[in-house]
Amino acid sequence: MTGYSVHSYTRMRRLSEAGNELLLSKDKIIDIALKYQYESPETFLREFKKNYGITPSQYRKSREHRIFERIDIHQDEYKNVFDGTGIEHKPMIRNQIVFIGKKFKTTMQRNKSTIDIPKIWASSFAENIFEKIPNKLTQNTVQGVYSNWDIDENFDFLVGCEVKEDSPLPEGYVRHITPAAKYMVFTIPGNTSEKLIHGWKYIYGTWMPNSKYERGFCDDFDVFDERFQDPKNPVSDIYISVR
Repeated sequence: MTGYSVHSYTRMRRLSEAGNELLLSKDKIIDIALKYQYESPETFLREFKKNYGITPSQYRKSREHRIFERIDIHQDEYKNVFDGTGIEHKPMIRNQIVFIGKKFKTTMQRNKSTIDIPKIWASSFAENIFEKIPNKLTQNTVQGVYSNWDIDENFDFLVGCEVKEDSPLPEGYVRHITPAAKYMVFTIPGNTSEKLIHGWKYIYGTWMPNSKYERGFCDDFDVFDERFQDPKNPVSDIYISVR
């Protein structure tokens, strides 16, 4: 809804409030760090420098401080921001999925994943990584799996195929198993990165907050099959774990 995860939002608010006090008060930096729940002055210095490019003591000499305002998600600007025209959805139970593919690291910080993931797909097709995957359940279907998230919004992005349970693992590949779970399947029109990114924003920015469902505990994933190459009506599917 806002473009920030809860972790990113609270991090930015803490740094913003600490920045206010650096300019408006004469409190010691160690006291400001402890007030805003940093474990140590070193942690505060590292986070502050990472965000602002200078140390807190250097920042105290700045001419101005740009405030990161508190967000009120009940404001109209955060409601129904993303248009879902043409996007269809339906609930589905998927049995256990055995997946073989390549694993990459990326992050949602500063929207880096929206840059990385299209490049990962392009390089994966260029290197024909799907051809080396044995016992694919469907020859013309590939998947992207979003997994192993941490609190800093780093995650694994896996590209590959669903395979038979006893399939051998080629060198350099990983096996990933997703247990049986309930999903909402969204069919996204179009076959460009922009259309797919908009689909994700609609799902989590508009549909999820206004639905009766909550986020489930299994991985989300994309599915691209022969429909993705349809010259007249290309579509792909996004599976979101729900409960």
